[in-house]
Amino acid sequence: MNGTSSMMSPMSPSQKKAKDNLIGAIKTKAVPLVELRSPPALGRGYGVTFVLKAVAAELGAPLLGVATALECHDKSSDGQGQAIKRLYSATVASLEKHGVAVIDDLDLACDPRSVRRSRTLVGDIKGSGDIFNWEVAPSPAMLLKALSDAASSAGGVIVFSSVEDAHLAFIKAPLTITLEESTVEDYAAVLNAMSAKQVDAEAIYALHSQLSPADLKASAARVLSKGEISTKALVSSIRDELVSVSAVAPEEVEPVDLAEFPGLENIKEELERNVLFPLENPDKAKQFGLTPKRGVLLHGQPGTGKTTVGRWLANRLKGKFFLVREMMVQADIIKVFAAAQAAAPAVVFIDDADIVIGGWRPLDGHRGSDVFRFLLGRMDGLTSRGKRQRENGDVVVILTGQNVHWMADMLLRSGRIELWLKTKLPEPRQKREILKKYIREDPGALELLGKNREVPNVQSAAQASDSFCCADLRRVVSDAKMLAAWDRSSQKTPLEGSVYLEKAAERVRSMQDEVKSTTRNLYG
Repeated sequence: MNGTSSMMSPMSPSQKKAKDNLIGAIKTKAVPLVELRSPPALGRGYGVTFVLKAVAAELGAPLLGVATALECHDKSSDGQGQAIKRLYSATVASLEKHGVAVIDDLDLACDPRSVRRSRTLVGDIKGSGDIFNWEVAPSPAMLLKALSDAASSAGGVIVFSSVEDAHLAFIKAPLTITLEESTVEDYAAVLNAMSAKQVDAEAIYALHSQLSPADLKASAARVLSKGEISTKALVSSIRDELVSVSAVAPEEVEPVDLAEFPGLENIKEELERNVLFPLENPDKAKQFGLTPKRGVLLHGQPGTGKTTVGRWLANRLKGKFFLVREMMVQADIIKVFAAAQAAAPAVVFIDDADIVIGGWRPLDGHRGSDVFRFLLGRMDGLTSRGKRQRENGDVVVILTGQNVHWMADMLLRSGRIELWLKTKLPEPRQKREILKKYIREDPGALELLGKNREVPNVQSAAQASDSFCCADLRRVVSDAKMLAAWDRSSQKTPLEGSVYLEKAAERVRSMQDEVKSTTRNLYG
């Protein structure tokens, strides 16, 4: 599709800079392949396609990509191969006619079934694609290799973008030009293009500097669809969208009362005093100069209640609780923190942080993962008590982890982690209370294990549950219920509920011992 720059929307300063750099690289013809990328780890929406369209229009060349591949009408099983041939032919034709070919989303056009998110997952580690993507499609690498040879022979240049970078591990690295993160000038350009000059771009940027041009356009469009736009209305729209997408709604989480969990009373009290009290009482906090502990580490063995604490907080904070999940990439995590800042005062809860963020890993030359470095920067910002923090409220980061030795010292040092809380295995008395609690809360267990719907004696089961965590004790009740139900359905004489509980505890213990033995044999 041909066109001229005058027919396109105005470019932001960052987009124009990227376009000028691309034009310069094309004119010098120093390398046959030039790739345009979004800002590292920030995902899409920064204008890669827009910039490539502008480059193609200025040079009078067509913009090739998914649409070019789809022009292949072959419906056979090898339709994908035909589409790649079509893309190759169109690229060579552009090289011969214009000395340049511009391709958007090259890997998506070649093999959409194998697209992953490795680039944003592990950052800019060279060769990371083939480590974290076990099914790397050969088509993009094959096409790029063939096009590179064609461009070299024709003395031309191929400019392209790709959704992912796994294929780049198999070819010579192209010259990379990266779009810069949005600036206040970019915000002003986007707003001016939407006839929203009255909006204070500096104020929007100061509050939400993480937005891509596409995000900002979408928020402004939502406001404009309802009437006249203003700075206040746009800020409200951005915050509502961020919070609605990222906040954990209380109805999505199992209701939990920590007061009913023996062994978690102390953690509940510490969090209420050091985190929730200043967050929920801003007037008193301001009067007495109180600030919450903004970095909290909750650590302990699996099944000791760390995730339960998260459920309790989600219900308690009602829309001001934000969860970082295991499979989130850095772009997603950035949005979670932005949403928490928009909803401040708020809590960001990172469950299993020792797995999610890790720490120093030999893979990346001891630089730390991008997620890890981002978190360090965020926690420094959250604990610095800058102007933005004082105006908008606090964001508390709570991390849970089984093994703190997997976390780097620089994350755990004082100033980033201000409160350490350890969950422990329940003591004998607490185990008895926990077993009783699980039975009382389960109508089926009460009917199958109790007499006259009264909780049975749990003394023997508790004694057989040495070193059991809360999750193990819940399993004991569940297994005991299954044993009792099976006997009833098999016309067997039912046993006392305490006997079923003790049998279940012994079965759980036996399975745990077998797992430990197998693990020792496997790993020494």
